[in-house]
Amino acid sequence: MDDSTFDRLVSEDVKNLLSTEKSDFLRLPENQERWKGSLLQLITNLDEQISDLSQDENIAIKSLPSHMATEYKINNDEKRTKISRFRFYVMQKISEVEKLIALGEAGDTEKELSLAQFLKKAIEEHKRLMSENQFEATPIDKALWSCTSGEWGFIDMDHKVSKWID
Repeated sequence: MDDSTFDRLVSEDVKNLLSTEKSDFLRLPENQERWKGSLLQLITNLDEQISDLSQDENIAIKSLPSHMATEYKINNDEKRTKISRFRFYVMQKISEVEKLIALGEAGDTEKELSLAQFLKKAIEEHKRLMSENQFEATPIDKALWSCTSGEWGFIDMDHKVSKWID
């Protein structure tokens, strides 16, 4: 999965918009450092946005008439509040990922993560063998492979299979 797609998943996870499968994908041990890095980059971006708002506000106050400067300041305060609120939730996710990293594979989710890693390796081996032996991938194979990146590819599978068979 490329960085921009992964970063989008991380952002959607902060907003609680991800499916369980994609959320669990971020929490896999092999993705935890990347997840943390993406969250830290998001914090940097949010801090820059807050700083830019303050700089823009200072310029606006000096150059705009007072009634427009007041309106500009109110709008900036609303933006700053939204960004700060989102930053708070990003910090909570950073706390979560650091806890997962610190715990390693111990904890309540150990069996689930071990099974997820096992199944991911099995799917990757299936894909490798299919490619190595030059077998044509079916829509079912492709849907299965997409699961390793947190995508549920089995939506509308009857339609995909029927088009492939015909």
